[in-house]
Amino acid sequence: MKKSLLFSLVALGSMAYAQKKPLVPTANALVPSAHAITAKPAANTKSLGVTLWSDNFDNAANWTVDNSGQAGIDFGWNINNTSDGWWSANGITSTGGGNYAELVNGDPTQTPGTQALAVTYNLTTANPINIAALGGTNQVSLEFEQFGARFNDLQDIQISTDGTTFFSVGNNLDKPVLSASGGAPFTNPDLKTINLATILPANPGNVWIRFSWTTNFPAQAANANVWITYGWYIDNVKIVTNPTNDLSITSKYWGTAGLPYYQIPTTQTAPIDFEIAAFNGGINNQTGVEYSINVNGGAFTSSSPSTTINSLDTATLTVANSFTPAAIGNYTVVHALTADSTDDVPANNAIANTAFSVTNYIYARDNGTPAGSTSNGADGFESGNLFDIWTAQTLKGIDVRMLGGASGTTVGTEVFVKLYSVDATTGDFVFESESDPYIVTAADLNVNKMLMLNVPVNMLPNTTYLAVMGAYSQGLRVVNAGSSEPQTCFFFDYFDNTWYYQTGTPWVRLNFDPTIGINEETASIATLVYPNPANEVLNVKMEINNATTGVIAIYNAAGSKVKETSFNAANGISVEQVSINDLSAGLYTVKITTNDGFATRKFTKK
Repeated sequence: MKKSLLFSLVALGSMAYAQKKPLVPTANALVPSAHAITAKPAANTKSLGVTLWSDNFDNAANWTVDNSGQAGIDFGWNINNTSDGWWSANGITSTGGGNYAELVNGDPTQTPGTQALAVTYNLTTANPINIAALGGTNQVSLEFEQFGARFNDLQDIQISTDGTTFFSVGNNLDKPVLSASGGAPFTNPDLKTINLATILPANPGNVWIRFSWTTNFPAQAANANVWITYGWYIDNVKIVTNPTNDLSITSKYWGTAGLPYYQIPTTQTAPIDFEIAAFNGGINNQTGVEYSINVNGGAFTSSSPSTTINSLDTATLTVANSFTPAAIGNYTVVHALTADSTDDVPANNAIANTAFSVTNYIYARDNGTPAGSTSNGADGFESGNLFDIWTAQTLKGIDVRMLGGASGTTVGTEVFVKLYSVDATTGDFVFESESDPYIVTAADLNVNKMLMLNVPVNMLPNTTYLAVMGAYSQGLRVVNAGSSEPQTCFFFDYFDNTWYYQTGTPWVRLNFDPTIGINEETASIATLVYPNPANEVLNVKMEINNATTGVIAIYNAAGSKVKETSFNAANGISVEQVSINDLSAGLYTVKITTNDGFATRKFTKK
């Protein structure tokens, strides 16, 4: 995979980075026996899904439940044939019927919600499963049927070889979050298969299986929202032999210099690379393996060199030729993974089509399908995406989308957009320009909204920029659309003045429409302040139409004037520096008054 112009953003100079995914809106606004069966395959049996061990929850004693000290049917795991949670009336429609396991954690639709906090619920096989004694080797997979939906859950699948130490072998983080702005429940039932061949020794002995549930946001454990769950249903758990021939896709990448774009302006088209990682989970080595693409019905084709992938190995396959779109329009890329052998499990190597478009002016990282949103509780924040610029171009506006609805953006919230360049040496984000503060109206929600920059930015070629939307207080929810690789979408938390990365892609786009005007508060003065947040010195940049004298006054959040300084400015661009070292941390308003009028801006003192 090629890297972004920013190199990789794993470590960005003096700035602090960590992973922080956004909170999803509260659930109030949403959708609303016998012993374990064993079988030993006959000698030379084709190893396609032969069941070595299975359990369908008919005998609850086959499982040990640890509900983290919680009591009652509404908390933790239970095993019966009735859906006991608040979300799904009928539970899982498993192929075997009868009993199933269900995970519940209170009822978030109550006021207040009844979900338990700081819990981990575990469901574990009561007795070990000896794979070797059942005639198996490490060439086996764990298979089960499930139903439910994700909110802020960590639905984790674990195994142990000693009954004491458990480690994760899979989870449901690949499933979309179900929220007011998008997402969906799992298929009912959803068949999940986890290949254990690379985890187990060649002649495995005892194995214990565990299904574990907790929050995916442990750093926010005091927030009741991160403990909401729709429920997780499990049935028909099996250990099966692996197939003879089975290539699967473990990752897919497409993009330019590391970044995928779903809308590309004609001025920024560049070669697009395509790459996958393929895992051979079958018993046989796979020869003649190729990854190929077909753009718009054969207008462009390319494939990776033919290769061999040994059993249990993973190979990275990159198409030999990049594709550079040439004209405005829609593009559809069809992907295919082929080999000399017929694949026994073709479903896990199917690759969804990729669709993007070339436009006149819009540069977009998001895929245009709203799914979740970014917010920050009671604190202000900024959220946005990296963009690589290949051709010099002037940016005047940034397009955004704010979530509406009962748990969406609050009408009356003051919001803004900003543009940063990225220092290629240090990785620091360097402030370039921002919009005037904008007061959100009902008509601005759930639609594409353009906010103009105070001062246009002449973006430089071979430079990476970060475009963000933000608010200095609570109330904003920026729509996410699609997901991105870590270190390519970012979140600035005003609570701790720290940059984090997020994997949901914010709906924050560059708009190069040349007809966009400059947003000025008066006819003769355009102003911006930077850096924002600031620490010791605040720069006040003004575009003056006439030589003038003026005053810069700073007011605290209570409206009291805390600093004032005079200046003389000639016609044109003028930058005044104001020392703010003596101010306390917090939100401030700057008022710039000249002979021709006044302008106000907000900034945060770190």
